[in-house]
Amino acid sequence: MEHSIHPTSPNGSGHEQSEISVRFIVVSLAVLLVGTFLVALLVVGIFRFFSHEYQTQESAKQSQQQIPPEPRIEVEPFKQLLDVHAREDHVLSSYAWVDKSQGIVRIPINQAIDELAKKGLPTHDYLPDILASKGSKNAPK
Repeated sequence: MEHSIHPTSPNGSGHEQSEISVRFIVVSLAVLLVGTFLVALLVVGIFRFFSHEYQTQESAKQSQQQIPPEPRIEVEPFKQLLDVHAREDHVLSSYAWVDKSQGIVRIPINQAIDELAKKGLPTHDYLPDILASKGSKNAPK
């Protein structure tokens, strides 16, 4: 099959008018535009559906007032740290009953250090225990 090209301009430039259908291009463009519009409507409908579902779940959560799981975000960590230090200082510098029925009390740490320095720490000489274990038959060698 032979194709003859008839130039439309004097210098020979142009296109083949016999194989290009302008009607097909316009119809294809119209179909694409309609398809795009339908997909956009579908997406908007899905978003509205899930937005409604999300809002109902949020309102249910707000009515329950749940506390989030640990670790929680600290709003003012420096104030919380100051509170912790204040409680620790109170425990370390005050008298209190630990167990009143057994007569166990808590004393300030400075006084406890002084009492411990007066009495001394209990000691144990481990050398006789070591030597005794070397002499026994059950001791590992």
